[in-house]
Amino acid sequence: MIELLFFAAQAVGAAASPTLLEPVVVTGAARPGPVLNQPFAVSVIDADSLLRSGPGVQASEALTRVPGLWAADRGNAAQDVQLSIRGFGARTSFGVRGIRLWVDGLPASATDGSGALTNFPLAQAEQIEVLRGPFSTLYGVNSGGVIALRTRAPEAGPLRAAGSLWWADSAQRQVQAQAEGGDSKSGPWRLAASHWRSDGQRPQSQAERTLLDARWDPSPGWSLRANALSQPAQDPLGLTRDQWLADPDGSAPQATQFNTRKSLQQQQLGLTADVGGWALRTWAAQRQVVQWQAIPAATQAAVSSPGGVIDLDRTQLGVDLRRSIGPVVLGVQLEQQSEARRGFENFTGAPPAQQLGVTGALRRDERNRARSAEVYAQAELPLTDALTLYPGLRLGELNLRSQDRFITADARNGDDSGAQRLHHALPVIGLGLKLAEGTRAFASLGQARETPTLNELAYRPDGSAGLNTALKPQRSTQGEVGLKHRANWGSVELVAFAAATQDEIVSARNSGGRAAFTNATSTRRQGLELQAQWRPTPGWRWEAAITTLSARVRAPYAVCTAAPCTSATLTVPAGARLPAVPAQQARLDAAWQVSEHWQLGATASARSRLWVDERNTDAAPGHGLLAAWARWQISPAHQLLVRADNLLDRQHIASVIANEANARYFEPGPGRSISLQWRYTPD
Repeated sequence: MIELLFFAAQAVGAAASPTLLEPVVVTGAARPGPVLNQPFAVSVIDADSLLRSGPGVQASEALTRVPGLWAADRGNAAQDVQLSIRGFGARTSFGVRGIRLWVDGLPASATDGSGALTNFPLAQAEQIEVLRGPFSTLYGVNSGGVIALRTRAPEAGPLRAAGSLWWADSAQRQVQAQAEGGDSKSGPWRLAASHWRSDGQRPQSQAERTLLDARWDPSPGWSLRANALSQPAQDPLGLTRDQWLADPDGSAPQATQFNTRKSLQQQQLGLTADVGGWALRTWAAQRQVVQWQAIPAATQAAVSSPGGVIDLDRTQLGVDLRRSIGPVVLGVQLEQQSEARRGFENFTGAPPAQQLGVTGALRRDERNRARSAEVYAQAELPLTDALTLYPGLRLGELNLRSQDRFITADARNGDDSGAQRLHHALPVIGLGLKLAEGTRAFASLGQARETPTLNELAYRPDGSAGLNTALKPQRSTQGEVGLKHRANWGSVELVAFAAATQDEIVSARNSGGRAAFTNATSTRRQGLELQAQWRPTPGWRWEAAITTLSARVRAPYAVCTAAPCTSATLTVPAGARLPAVPAQQARLDAAWQVSEHWQLGATASARSRLWVDERNTDAAPGHGLLAAWARWQISPAHQLLVRADNLLDRQHIASVIANEANARYFEPGPGRSISLQWRYTPD
């Protein structure tokens, strides 16, 4: 493969013009610099690409432009976007796992590795950077990849206002507004607000989101940020195969029976500073979640049941300080996550007067804590004029603790308290080789670690009391080789990668509201990624992102069906594919500047099937979708966009809920949707 990439580079370099496009800079890396010079696979989505991807309701609209990344809008705001990079993070049934999320250097991931994209201020984004492969380990444990959003810096001057209105025939609408100003003495500031509402693609799927985002840069190099999110959302649940075939636009009966829904509130404050070779990031965040689930009252009769309502209150504090000394960056990061997690019955009373979908008696009460302390270093060492070495190392300790405050007097509901102390050493090394002007080859090798989240440690597979301390962190050795080329006609990045993982965290059982996890002996991921931009004329722009990925179990392991489970009886065979990971996916975008005022575009995307569980008992079929859009620049300040998604009205599954206990795996995607967006952006 290395020889193939080398000869390809020679051919591309010989054919290309020496004139280069404006360099694209990665700012979220420990050592910021042009994408071309980074010794790892990285993609940058700029503001214009974000605009051409959709209305900015979900980050998945644009993230599918990145090879190796699987992002799916579930059509279910209660469970967030489904996200994985090279198969890492695919096991989660809600939120984001195994991927580090950042906004302006501040984390959207918790200390234990859980995270969500809901607070990403997409309307204020200048670019989104996606890092794949070994170098993501420099961001710490639980980083099978990194997604970092950078907002546009506010501009000083007279008060300016901007905004947009978006409406879709699928009963969705979004209003966005922002104001900015400031002077040289006080520093520039920006205040932005957005409100999105959807009547829902399916019954019991109404949702709305209100996001406030503020930034103030009081002096050069210093920035203060505040972000507040409110998102109440109904949960339509997944569908069984029979339910999907009978009514693709329907919801599970249990959704309305239990009025399944989630309320989310989140606030974050942060300070960043980059002055004189020092970089400081410090933050504080609060997150409150209440979720009503569809767990039958009879199931909650078990003494050990956590109930059918989740009530979570989480606080996070952190600081990251780094120093650049010549070619070396040294840093330290400290984080703490504290949470109160309670569970309640989702009913009151008894039949026939029983009321479902309400908060009832307390069934779970615990206090959890995660503390992390890490030091890291990265260097850029030129070996020759053409060859550069990039070593890096991250050392740390993660302490997880849970204190159970709900123990029954008869001890049938035992003490689920427990603690884990985990150490990690994550080395990485990269090589960058300049083959020609605008052409680089690179190779990197590193070790990654993913620790269980507090939620994944909560229950033991055999149903006994206590934290699941037998669940070990998953360890992987990752490598990649690649080629980057950038010229006046566009750019291309071709990457071959492989990752061998030991003790992969997988589902052991999922029943009665308790999800337990275990470790698979060995898994392997390998594949190819291609990302290309081609501009044959000033008016045309083509983009392609293609991925082929094999993510398979290498050694068989056993799982349970329900608790108690003293002996696992179901075997996941060697060769089984990891669930919720497409083996192939592709996206092709085309944009045509028809005239000064008109631009047209189209997007074609496709993916292969998605397996629903570790044993590969069923799969969502693959599909292809087509979208088209038109942009009319009415005046320098006014812009109108018309968009048609799923143009051919294809029936398809958008995502699967891996290992869903009731076989409600399938989440249908929307049919054809026509939307209109007006934008006002003053000069």
